This record gives sequence, structure tokens and C-alpha cells, in this order.
Amino acid sequence: MVETTGAARDSPDEIRVLHVDDDPAIVDLTAAFLTRFDESFSVYTSTDPESALERIEGERIDCVVSDYEMPEIDGLELLERVRALDRDVPFILFTGRGSEEIASKAISAGVTDYLQKETGTEQYTVLANRIENAVEQTRSQRALTESEKRLSRFIEQSPLGTIEYDETFTIVRVNESATEITGYSADELVGGTWLPIVPEEERRHVAEIERQLLADRGGYQSVNDIVTKDGERRLCAWHNRVVTDDDGDIITIFSQFEDITEEQRQREELEQTNILRSTLFETLPVGVLAEDADRNVLRVNERLLELFEVPGDPEDVVGIDCEAFAEEVSELFAAPGEFISRIDDLVEEREPVWNDELLLEDGRAYERNYRPIELPAGQGHLWVYYDITERKRREKRLESLNETARELMTAESCSEVAEIGVDAAETVLDLDANVVNFYEEGVGLVPVAYSGRVTDLIGEVPTFSEGEGIAWRVYERGEAKSIEDVHADPDVYNPDTEIRSELYVPLDEYGVLIAGSPTPDAFDAEDVVLAEILGVNIVTALEQVQRNERLRERERELTKQNARLEEFASVVSHDLRNPLNVAEGRLELAQAECDSDQLEHVADAHDRMAELIDDLLTLARDRDTDLDVESVSLADFVDACWRNVDTGDADVAIDVSGVVEADETQLRQLFENLLRNAVEHGGDDVNVTVGTLEDGTGFFVEDDGPGIPPDDRDRVFEYGFSTTHEGTGFGLSIVQQCAAAHGWEIRAVEGRDGGARFEISGVDIEDA
Repeated sequence: MVETTGAARDSPDEIRVLHVDDDPAIVDLTAAFLTRFDESFSVYTSTDPESALERIEGERIDCVVSDYEMPEIDGLELLERVRALDRDVPFILFTGRGSEEIASKAISAGVTDYLQKETGTEQYTVLANRIENAVEQTRSQRALTESEKRLSRFIEQSPLGTIEYDETFTIVRVNESATEITGYSADELVGGTWLPIVPEEERRHVAEIERQLLADRGGYQSVNDIVTKDGERRLCAWHNRVVTDDDGDIITIFSQFEDITEEQRQREELEQTNILRSTLFETLPVGVLAEDADRNVLRVNERLLELFEVPGDPEDVVGIDCEAFAEEVSELFAAPGEFISRIDDLVEEREPVWNDELLLEDGRAYERNYRPIELPAGQGHLWVYYDITERKRREKRLESLNETARELMTAESCSEVAEIGVDAAETVLDLDANVVNFYEEGVGLVPVAYSGRVTDLIGEVPTFSEGEGIAWRVYERGEAKSIEDVHADPDVYNPDTEIRSELYVPLDEYGVLIAGSPTPDAFDAEDVVLAEILGVNIVTALEQVQRNERLRERERELTKQNARLEEFASVVSHDLRNPLNVAEGRLELAQAECDSDQLEHVADAHDRMAELIDDLLTLARDRDTDLDVESVSLADFVDACWRNVDTGDADVAIDVSGVVEADETQLRQLFENLLRNAVEHGGDDVNVTVGTLEDGTGFFVEDDGPGIPPDDRDRVFEYGFSTTHEGTGFGLSIVQQCAAAHGWEIRAVEGRDGGARFEISGVDIEDA
């Protein structure tokens, strides 16, 4: 799990986002763009839903973003388990598989939002906005809920305060709530008047209420401040009533009151919130239309009227029939009938729909979201329209860049890469005046390919020497740069140039891509981003070209080397074996004619020469041989190899099991050479053990002989190196070659009993 932090830990503005997706590249890219969008984001990523659930259970998460299709559990199953842990946390389904069915299931399951993955980086801005809105709404709802709970507890614990007066407005009794509100005890209030709890500026008003109550023998409601015992002013709502008998004589006077200070504050905040929401509705960059259950317009914003080219103010549309309104604006769309029928279908189905694309007659593109809404008078409908023309244009450019990337990867030379890059910059990115300069040591940045517009503007295309011009500065720093006015830059190459603005994209160590325009500030952020993408594709293609050139050169070298090896093998097998066979025959005749100890030494020399020839042929011919891999049972195979070796009185303990995928011929050479090496260096009575490494990653062959000196353990695998005069020096080289051919590693270490031990690791041993 990777954490990307944009905000200080536990800061009030921090938004903690958990992104779950089985694709590591997607979560890394999403985290990068979200934290770039807003520093308040702290993004946690996980490719394992179970790990994500543990994080949700163990710490605060403000929003969960999840893919739909994942190997272990899908997004809706994850939603269900998340809701079991936290029923309120926003959950956004951000999926590459989009359909109305999935969207419907997601909404029914209680997903907060649904967003389909698309190409391009614009989707991450949309995702960030959706996350921000969802978290803000949840926090607001939680704050409101907590406020309502506090108010509810206050009402339960503190009913209306009650003060009972006699006809002279002397207090005769108070309840507990009255003492709690005013701060005075019952003893302090009873026998007195209301003067201590009424602010001085309110006393004239309260006295007038008193006179009206006595005169009218009725009731009176008012809202005014009180002063508590500790001097705090509180706003209270008063309900006063004179209680009389049948003759109209006053029995008692009750004043019931409640502290509405908080309620008043909340009312003011609500009014402010409503004003803000209204302002937000009007200033939204998307068109919004709400209609009631009878399909009459409840409200629209100006942006919707702009999108539908409807003159007038939003107030002029309120109350009109939505079906008639749809008929009026349908002519803007490429398929008016489909526009109308789609609306009718959505209203009838009453299922939320997101990202419904619409094509306009003039080539523009809109996107529509629909959601049914609950209203006091029934179920209404909410429509949101986006202008996605620019987004579609960007997507098309990105698709063209992808096609360019594929074309670049087919280039066979660096100059061809440059030509394709220049053409793409002109036709895809609309950078009609552009040039690709490659770095040439000792010369500088040399123009390799350029569009025709370049020569129209500047004539001969220059080469930038080291340290010369803006081009060299960008190449050296390795950062893309958009220059609003090159005439104002101190590194301008030609102060008299017609070029006013330029865009530079470094191509790593290879060079730089330059685009120019006679118009100041001609390149925006999108141009920079797309040009950087093209630059990355050019660099990748150049790397492949050079890699292919190296491979071709390596193939040529290997071909020559193999030819030399084959020639060498032919010489060894023919030009050396034939004379050796003759020498061995002559020796046999000589031994029959005379008895000499010297002839035994000659025979030994012949045997040594034959061994050398066999080992040299093995090294020469098996170096690059393709493996014929098959399953080999180790225990039986080692036993067979032991019987093939002249082992004298030596003993072997085979403590290895399992099956390996190997070339039998080379594996036999490996084991027989190691076993022969143990007997030759350890003696006829040596004990040899073949076993499995403790970690299960391979096997070993060891003996209890004299061992190998530490300084020689790395050298024993060198061609021709031997610790005895009888050895050829090639046996262990062949062993190392066989191991390397299988992708294994071998090393010489000290055995458990002090002898030699050879460990072969990196072997995949399966159970038999």
C-alpha cells in the first residue's frame, strides 16, 4: 500500500482518500493527479480489497474510490463490506467497465457517485471534484446531524422554562428549566419580579407587555433577550398567558419561555447556506434543470440556457412544460427525435444515468446526467448537461498520439523517428512550425527534421552550440518550457526573429523538440502536456532504435564468434583427434615390442590429451545450444550419474528429491563432472553427499575430502584452472556453463565436514 500525502496530517482541510484498484499503474497515476489537483488530498492506495478494508476499520477515511472489476471481489461487494464498517463514508465507483446496468446496481447499492474511466487526464479533475463534493456533503450532513442531536438533547433535558406570577407580577413559582436558563435559583427568583433577568433596554417593552396582559386578560407572545445571573444575554421566545376565573378575575399569570439563541443562530446560518446554494446553482459551470412531478420546470440556471441557446432569464423558464421545452431545443441536436425519446425513456424508467453523450448538429458534444429526486409533491427529475466538446477534442488528439506512438515504434532509424515526430507535432498537436534537434558531441543541437513552416518563418534552421540559446538551456535542465515572448528572454538566439512565442520539450540526452509561433503566448498548458507526451514517445522510440542497433551488432558478433567456435571444434575433432589416434596406435605397437616405464607416461599423456579434447569440444559446442527441457526426477537421475563415473571405493548419499525441468544432457554433464571432481580430488574412499539446500531453492554436491582453499573458490570455475596436475581445468567450467544455461547459479563453499561443497541455487524443484 502506498501513501501520497498532500495535506498536513490531521489538518481540518485534509481529505483522506482510499483508492482501491487491482492495477498498480492506475492507483499510482490516480494518486499523483489527485494530489496535484488539491494539496488537501491525502491519497492511500491499495491493490488488495482486504487490506483496504483493514485500513477503513483502523483509521479515518473520508472517501473510498474503487474499481468495479477486481479479481477477488468486485466494487459492489467491496461497497457492501465498507458499509458494514462505515455506513456514511462516501463511496465512488471509478471503473473502466461502464454500463447502465452497472450504474443502476451501484446507485441501488448506495454508491455515492459513479464515474467511468476514460482516456486523458481530464477524468482525474472530474474525479477530484466528485470526491471533494461528496466529502463536503457528508461533512455538512454530519455537522447538521450533530447539531440536530444537540438541539434534541437540549429539548429533552430542558423543557420550557415556566415562571408563575400573581396579579402584581410578583414571582410565586419557577420550574427547574427556568432556573437552568436564567442561572438563578428558585429562592433567588421567587418573591421578586422579572427585573433581574430583563436587560435594561428591554424593560420598557416588557412593562408594556405586562400592562397589555392585565388589561386584556389574554395572551401575548414575544421574542426578546434575557440576562442570566452571570450577565450573559440569551434570546428567548416567550409565551405569556393570564389565567382568569369565570368572573374574569386573575387567578395566575404564566410565562413559558425557551432559549432560542442557538435556534436563531442556526436559522441565520441556514439562510446564509440557502443564499450560498442559490449562488452556487447559478454559477455552476454546467447546465442544471429541475422539474416537478408534473414535468413543469422548477428551476434552471443561466448556464443551461446558454447551452440550449435560449434567450431570456432563468425566471422566464420556471413553470413551463418540460416536454414543450425539450421539443423547442431538440433541433440543436443531430438526432432530435432520439433526444426527445431518450428523455421520455429516462423519465419512465426513473433510474439514474450518468455520462449520456449527445452530439449536436454543429459538431459540438454534450454529456447528460439524470437523477430522479424526491419532492414534497411527488418525484421530480434533475437534469445536468455538460459541454464536452473540448474534452472530446483532447481525447481525439490523445488517440492520435497513441497511433503516433505505435508508428514511432516501427521506425528503424533515429532520423525516421525525428521525421515521424515532426509530422505528429504538426498534424496532431497543431504545432505547424516545429523542429527536432539531436545532440551531436562536439557540435551541439543539430536540426534533423523540421516542418515546412519553419523555413518560411526563419529561413535556415540553426544548430545550437553548447550553451547557446534557449534550446540549450532547456536541453541542459531537462524541463519543458513555454516562452510567452522570446524577445524578452535573455537567451534568445536571434533577437530579430519573427518568432514571438516558443515551446521547448527536452528529449532526454537525445536532444530537444522546438515549436514556434509568430503570435505571443501562443501555447497553453494543454499544448505543453501533449507535447511532453509526444516527447516521451519519441525518446522511447529512439531508445528502441538504439537497442535494436545494439542487438543487431551483438547478433553479428555472435555469428562471427559461433563461426570461430565451430571452426575451432572442427580442428579439435579432426586435426587433433586423428594424430592422437595415430599416436595411441603407435604406442600400443611400441608396448608390444618393448617393456618400458616411459611408455606408461606416454599413455597417461594420451589419456589427458583425450580428456582435454572432449572438454574443449563440450565448451565450444554447447555454449549457445538451445535447451531441450523435460521433467527429470533428481534422485534417480543422480544415482544413474554416479554409476556412470569411475568412483572406485567412494560412497555416495543421495538425499535429494523432487522433479526439475532441465536439459538431460547438460544436467548429466553437471552432475557427472561434480561427482568425478569429488572423487578425483577427495580420493577413492571419499564420501559424497547430494542433497537439497535448506531454503529449497536448489541442491548441493559435497564431499569430506581436503576441500578447496578459500582464495581458490572463485577461480575453480575459470577455464584451465585445476588444483591437481591430473585435472584438465575444464570440468567445473562446464558445470558453470550448464548451470548458467538453465538460469541457475553455482558457488563453491566449505563443506560441513571441511571438504568441498558446490551449491546450485535458483532451481525450481517441484514435488515428485
